[in-house]
Amino acid sequence: MAKRDQRRPVNLLPTGSRVRPGLRRSLVWLLHTGKLPAALLVSLAGWGIYFALTSPRYQVRNVEAVGIQALSFEDVATLAAVEGLPIWSIQTADIEARVAQSPYVERVTARLMLPDRVVVNIAERKPDVRWIHNGAAYDVTWIGLIVDARPENEVPPVPLPATEALNQTQPAPDEALVPAQEPIANSVTIHDTTQNRPLNVGDYVDADALELARRVSLRAPSELPAPITRIEWDSGLGISLIMGEGHQVVLGRSDDLDRKLATLRFLMMDGTPFNFLDLRPTTPYYR
Repeated sequence: MAKRDQRRPVNLLPTGSRVRPGLRRSLVWLLHTGKLPAALLVSLAGWGIYFALTSPRYQVRNVEAVGIQALSFEDVATLAAVEGLPIWSIQTADIEARVAQSPYVERVTARLMLPDRVVVNIAERKPDVRWIHNGAAYDVTWIGLIVDARPENEVPPVPLPATEALNQTQPAPDEALVPAQEPIANSVTIHDTTQNRPLNVGDYVDADALELARRVSLRAPSELPAPITRIEWDSGLGISLIMGEGHQVVLGRSDDLDRKLATLRFLMMDGTPFNFLDLRPTTPYYR
């Protein structure tokens, strides 16, 4: 019987040598196994994340305010304090907390809109309004429409928001910028001192006077060092505040309210005596 050929392949390579595939074969192998596409996807994703985090395209450029009347768009943008920040680093809860510091704000929600917008939805406080004239109390809407009337003595008085006396020392700058949240006026009473003017259900009163009275009632507790004892309206003077023991402060209309309140606060903190103060002109008049 013939013997089987038991010859084995001869290893012609030196002991310990390794065969390394060429670049082309390596690429083919990476592509075939899916590792090359995966590596490319990871690289692209990393570059995309880096671009999104650092690109000016994703920095907040627009702060939009919805539902505002007393506040301006500039007021909301200042309170939100997010312009120029990367939108990825912004927490909506922080925006809501800052905007809620305004005494005008009852509720606020914020949302982010890619790539560079922040939308702030605000519900402003709308206290109830009573318009008192010639012994009658009128319920009015915020556009000035009279919807009900009754004798004044049948309506319980509504207290104005209290204002605690301030110390003689000026508050620290950072404390002065944060408005107090309480107390908040839930109603506003305006005393109409105009003579010989009949009012009836269905008539309109001055809507700007309502808005000005609302703003002052909300801001007075944190901005004025003495209480308002009465809010009056006259067809010639507009809105006046009766401060303390009968001191009359004429505000007129709602325009330029920040300047008017700042001037009033300065004169009161400075101890300037007056019985009548007219803040309508740029240079206040008082006696």
